Amino acid sequence: MTEALVFGPFRLLVARRELLAHGVPVTLGQRAFDVLLLLVSRHGQLVTKDELMAEVWPGVVVEENNIQVHVSALRKVLSTAGDGGRYLLTVAGRGYRFVASVERESAAPPGTLTASVLDQPGTAAPATPNNLPQQLTSLIGREEVLGDIKARLNSHRLLTLTGSGGVGKTRLAIEAGGTVLDHYPDGVWLAELAPLSDAQLVTSIIGDVLGVSLSVPTAAIETLASALKDKQLLLIIDNCEHVIAEAARVAEALIRNCPRVSILASSRERLAIQGESVIRVPSLPTPQESVALTAASGREYAAVRLFAERASAFGLGFSISDENAAAVGSICRRLDGIPLAIELAVPRLKVLSVQQLARGLDERFRLLTGGSRTALPRQQTLHALIDWSYGLLSDAEKVLLGRLSVFSGSATLASIRTVVATVEISPEQVGDLLFSLVEKSLVHTDLTASETRYRLLESTRCYAYEKLADAQGMRQRHAEHFATRLGQATAEWERTATRPWIALYGADIDNLRGALEWAFGPDGDITVGLDLVAHSHVLWAELGLMLEHRRWVTEALSKIGKKTPAEVAARLLSWQAGDVRELDDPADYKEAMRAAITYRKRADGFHEGRTLLRAGTARLLPGRVEEGERLLRKCHALVQPFGATKTLGRCLSALASARLFAGDLPQARLLHDEAVRIYRELGESLEDYPNS
Repeated sequence: MTEALVFGPFRLLVARRELLAHGVPVTLGQRAFDVLLLLVSRHGQLVTKDELMAEVWPGVVVEENNIQVHVSALRKVLSTAGDGGRYLLTVAGRGYRFVASVERESAAPPGTLTASVLDQPGTAAPATPNNLPQQLTSLIGREEVLGDIKARLNSHRLLTLTGSGGVGKTRLAIEAGGTVLDHYPDGVWLAELAPLSDAQLVTSIIGDVLGVSLSVPTAAIETLASALKDKQLLLIIDNCEHVIAEAARVAEALIRNCPRVSILASSRERLAIQGESVIRVPSLPTPQESVALTAASGREYAAVRLFAERASAFGLGFSISDENAAAVGSICRRLDGIPLAIELAVPRLKVLSVQQLARGLDERFRLLTGGSRTALPRQQTLHALIDWSYGLLSDAEKVLLGRLSVFSGSATLASIRTVVATVEISPEQVGDLLFSLVEKSLVHTDLTASETRYRLLESTRCYAYEKLADAQGMRQRHAEHFATRLGQATAEWERTATRPWIALYGADIDNLRGALEWAFGPDGDITVGLDLVAHSHVLWAELGLMLEHRRWVTEALSKIGKKTPAEVAARLLSWQAGDVRELDDPADYKEAMRAAITYRKRADGFHEGRTLLRAGTARLLPGRVEEGERLLRKCHALVQPFGATKTLGRCLSALASARLFAGDLPQARLLHDEAVRIYRELGESLEDYPNS
C-alpha cells in the first residue's frame, strides 16, 4: 500500500506520481506534478516562489514565469476535471497556497481504480472550507483579546483589529478565524492585502480567495457582492492600512448587500464605516522598571513568557532564572511588549548573553534584524516594520511624528502644541494631525489620567528621532516649555490638593528627565537646565525621588556662575527641607538663609518665608529649638497674608512641633488644629500629612 493525498474528486498517488480525477488518470508533466505535490503536501501554508524553485528545479537557474506556466496549467486541470471547488490561491508577490482540505490515506495497489473518498459510504463530512494557514507556534497572552474577538463576532458583522505594527493583529485574526469555523458553513477565508501596491486590486484579491470570477473590472464589487449574497462565511481582510479607502469601500458593500457575510479586518487604523466595531490590540504586558523580578514573578507577564518560549525553541538551553529575569524583563519592557520585536530579539541569544542583549537595545535597529525568511520584508527587521507605517503618512504627519520624538514618556495636547507648532505646522493643525497618528496606531493615548496624554512607543520614538530634521531646535523648545510648565505647576501646588496635582503633573517626570539630560549634555543649554532644576523641586519631592533630586540639584549648583540671575540661584537653593540634604546637615540651613536674603532683596515675601521655613525646620534640633522657632514665626508672618497655602500649613505644623519640644502642649495643639484647618480648606487629605 502506498500513500495517497485526497482532495475533492482528486487522488494524488505519491509513489506512482499520478493524479486521478474521479478515479481516472489525468495527464500532467513532470514539473507540474512536482509543483502540485509540493503545494498539496503543504496545504494551507504559503509556499513561496523561491521554495518552489528550490524544490522543483534544484540547482537550476530558471525564470519566474516557468512557475506561472505550470501553475496556470494546474489551474486548468483542476477546474476542468474538478467539482467547481477552489484549490489554488495566488498570494500576490509572494507565492501560492493550496486551500482545499486534504486527507491522507493508503492507496490501492497499482492497476486498481478507486472511487473518490468523498463518494465512499461512511466517509465523514469534510471540515468547514477555509484557507487559514497552520500556526507553528503557540499564541501567548492573548486569551482575553481572543475571547473579546469571538464575542464581538457574535454581535457584529464587521470587526476591525487595530494596533501598532508587530503587535500581532494578523495572528489574532487567523487564530480567531480557526475557533469559529463551525459558525460559518461556507467557510472562513483569509485575504492578505499586504503585498498589494495597487489599491484597485483589493477586490481582485478577495474575489480570487473566494473563487469569484471578476471579469468586468468596472462592476467588480457588484459582482462579488452578488456571488456572496446567499453565503454564510467569515472573510478576514488582513493588513488594510495601505489600501484603507478601497478596503473600506469593498467591506461596506459586502456588509450592506450580503446579510450572512461577516468581515474581520486587521489594520493599523480603523475602516471608519458604519456598523464597524473596533478592538485595539494592545502590546503584551511587561514588568515595570521598579518591580524586582524573579523567575516565578517574571512568568506572570505575557511578554516574558513569549521571550522564554521562543528562546527555548532555539535549542539554546535557555530558561528564565532568578539571575536573568531582570534582564529579560528589561528587554521586553524596552521593546514595549510588541511580539514581533521580541521575536526579532530572541535569535540574538545565539551570540549575546541576555544582559548584553538588554544593553544592545540602545542600538535596536541595527540589532533587531533577521526575522523569518518567509515573512514579508517589512516584518524581517524592526526598522522596516516602522518604515512601512512611516511611508504611508502625509508630509505633515511625518513632520509631527519626528517632533513628537523629543517627548519622553507621555505629554498633554497643550504641551505638544506648544513644542511642535511652527510655521510648518500651525497650532490649529496639531490636534487633527495628532488624532490621525492615533488612528494609525503610531501614537498611543492614556485616558486614565486627569487629562488625556499622548505617547510614542519607545521603538517608534527612536525611529522618529532619526527622521527629525531640527533635533537641536526641538530639544531646546521642549526643555524651555517644561521649565515654564513646572514653574506653573509649582505655583499651583501651593493651593491645589496633592493627589489631583500629582495626577495632573506627575507624568511629566519623564519629560523632565529627558530635558535635564539634554540641557546638561554636550549639546544642551545650561541656562535652561538651571531653570528646570529651579522649578522642579516640588515635583521631585511629591514623587519621593530624593536621590534623583539630589543629583540634579548638585549638578545645577556646580554650574552657578556670576551671570546666573539671582532669582534662579535662590530657587536652586530653595528645595524643601530634608528632600536633598539631611535635616542636620549644616549646608541645609546655610543655603536656605542665602536664598532668604536674595528674596528679601527682591521684596518677595512669600518665597522668603518658604526658605525661612526650611531654615527654621533645619534648626528644630536639640539645643537650637528656640532659634528654629524664631525663624518659623518670621516665616508665619511673611506667608500668612497670602492666605491658605501649603507653606502656611507646614509652617503651622512646624511651629506646633517647636511648642511641643518646649513642653507647651496646649499651644502645640492649637497650632496643629490650625494647620489641619488650612489643609482641609485646600481639600487636602490628611493621610498625605501624617505628622500634621
